[in-house]
Amino acid sequence: MTARVGVIVNARAGKDLRRLVAHASTPNDATRIADLRRIIAGAHQSGAESVVVAADAYGLVERAVAGVDAPVELLDIGPDGTANDTVRAARYMRDDDVGALVVSGGDGTHRDVARGWRDAPIVARAAGTNNAFPQAVDPTIAGMAAGLVVSTDQPLQDFTAYRALVIDIDIEGAPHDLALVNVAIVRDDAAGSGSLWGIEGVDEVFAAIAEPWTIGPSALAGVVAPTSRSDERGVLLDLDPEAPQRITAPLAPGHFVDAGLRSVSVVESGQPVAVRGPARFAVDGELAGSLRSDEWASMTIRNDGPHVIDIRRTFSIAVRQGRFYTDPSRTD
Repeated sequence: MTARVGVIVNARAGKDLRRLVAHASTPNDATRIADLRRIIAGAHQSGAESVVVAADAYGLVERAVAGVDAPVELLDIGPDGTANDTVRAARYMRDDDVGALVVSGGDGTHRDVARGWRDAPIVARAAGTNNAFPQAVDPTIAGMAAGLVVSTDQPLQDFTAYRALVIDIDIEGAPHDLALVNVAIVRDDAAGSGSLWGIEGVDEVFAAIAEPWTIGPSALAGVVAPTSRSDERGVLLDLDPEAPQRITAPLAPGHFVDAGLRSVSVVESGQPVAVRGPARFAVDGELAGSLRSDEWASMTIRNDGPHVIDIRRTFSIAVRQGRFYTDPSRTD
């Protein structure tokens, strides 16, 4: 592991359609710039020799790093403003021997990181619309945690809270895809395009994270069959608008839906779930991919995703190591 921290910030996170139909605040560029500078400061203060930051198509990152009094490597991947910017940035950082990542975005941003670097060591910081996968953490602390991880000789597993579950999506003749949170199977065009903001037409939900306190399709699974993130299993819901059993949960911030539940199943790691077309896939809240009526796909959950860094454990180790103070009276 090298003492370099990578930072991936989604400049457009939290600005999708769900913000318009829900009751969520929209972050501005000034806030994102300040957050990025705090991540960089935290990483350097806690031991990172350099911070690698991926450029974005809107010039936000360039503005953030301008004048920063610390070693920063600006990674220019020729961004075009699409999700592939994040995928390519994560892949480059993996291949360039970056020791750990701070990822600032929502579920979709973290999914794109995993598409580029499946087993990345990450500090997952919530900064999107739906934040089932990442957690709320101050940017300074996020940067410090990553810096502490990369500047020690201790093995990564000492700092890891869990290996994230990944739902692999395989469609014959199409590129492989994955989800970190959930996959919703949409059987008609009711969801429109872009983000999934309604439950109409959703036939199934396959959740890698099933927690009742999350927001999004995973919340539907969480109120029926909650699981821990360390469980090596997923939850599959079969929905029917006419079913007498009802589930109520927030699909977006402040936006609740009522769904009919036909059945619920626990799916073990490695057990494939077949999907027959016609169908569309909503992957971690974003519509992505489809099946024709004569096509099949499989979804398989596996526990080989990103190493999610445990911030409390990381700081506890650092305190025991004396990383934050010096004592001139000590002779050892």
